[in-house]
Amino acid sequence: MRRVLAAFLAACGLAAPVGAQADIILDKVVIFSRHGVRPPTDQKALDPLSVDPWPTWPVPDGDLTPHGATAAILMGLHYRTLYAGPGFLEPGTCPAPGDLFAWADKAERTKATANAILSGIFPGCGLQAGFDPKAADALFHPVAAGVAPLDEEVAKAGVLEAMGGSLQAAKTRYAADFASLAQVLHGPDRETCAKEGLGKVCKLIDLPWGIDTDKSKGRDLSLKGPLQMASTVAEVIRLEYSGGLPEAQVGWGRVKNAGDVKTLLSLHKAQYDVTLRTPYIAKRNASQLLHQIAVALQQGTDLPGATEAGPPPSKLLLLVGHDTNIATMQATLGVSWTLSGYPENDTPPAGALIFERLRDTQTGDRYVRLVYTAQTMDQIRRLTPPSTGAMPERAVLALPGCAPAPVPETCRLSDFVQTVQSRIDPTALAPVSWR
Repeated sequence: MRRVLAAFLAACGLAAPVGAQADIILDKVVIFSRHGVRPPTDQKALDPLSVDPWPTWPVPDGDLTPHGATAAILMGLHYRTLYAGPGFLEPGTCPAPGDLFAWADKAERTKATANAILSGIFPGCGLQAGFDPKAADALFHPVAAGVAPLDEEVAKAGVLEAMGGSLQAAKTRYAADFASLAQVLHGPDRETCAKEGLGKVCKLIDLPWGIDTDKSKGRDLSLKGPLQMASTVAEVIRLEYSGGLPEAQVGWGRVKNAGDVKTLLSLHKAQYDVTLRTPYIAKRNASQLLHQIAVALQQGTDLPGATEAGPPPSKLLLLVGHDTNIATMQATLGVSWTLSGYPENDTPPAGALIFERLRDTQTGDRYVRLVYTAQTMDQIRRLTPPSTGAMPERAVLALPGCAPAPVPETCRLSDFVQTVQSRIDPTALAPVSWR
């Protein structure tokens, strides 16, 4: 018997709505996951920001840690719980042709996370995700790849507007958050302070603020100075905590619990809000991914996008990239979530944006449910297996512009595609290599 909506909702920990139809089945799933726990991507750049030594990690900068791999396997087990069942992905077997396609960014941490998730969904099958070996993958990095270059003046104007009109406005706005960070981060070091003419002792917030638009041909825009640095420090401390480092090494022993980490992450959120989530920058970065996902969701239907070039058709499409990808898609779609223990729209390690396609077997109508899911910080730190009462958090998202559909918490597939296409930038698209 095919899985019905009520059983599907029960597996997700949700109550079946009144009038749930027994002929609504799960038809296709697209999972876009962030990579798992990693060390800093550039430890040398972090060193001058603290007078205390940073902890050491068991892998090179930026790579997936063994702890992160185990947590990603547990997320795969969570997906197995949700999606492996009669009529969709058969339990107890390796995927049949057409069941699965997995693709990752070329970075070690993204490839390794994809493979870990696959081993959780399909244990013992030895599955590995594909990837594009080019220096800048046009799917995950369209701006850097030159597919969607930024107009630097437009981008800079958007950043300044998001900051409140000026760099000084941002410095004032986030002063209290910097004060909280200073309770944990003792620094910068003397050399950094002296180099900026601030004496032997200074505060991170008092280093020069700026916006870097000096990259070639509009292929990057970033903040320079305190907010960018503070965002990175906060993210690294989150990774220390989630990654299971000893308590004495999490924020130099000055971060005691997940609540303390959440407080510091306010500066990480702020940096993303004023850069990646500004409408122009978000759309230039996210259009390529959202277009390909929309094409994938139309495969096997009579909608126009079904004939476009996209990823190989499959029941389950797993994509693994970065929190930057999820942040720009979130902003472009206009959706929002808040999971317990995290700031609004936070993107934890191995958290995922999921597109679930449902089908009415009587009418053939298809619907899309949009979900964000992630383990709590303590679930990642403790490597808690998904089980009753300890499932990863799950938020069903409402896509603005989608009309109410007969199936609760969904859009009609045609409405979903139309809404997504209305939000993306067609000049930011280019062919994608899936081989």
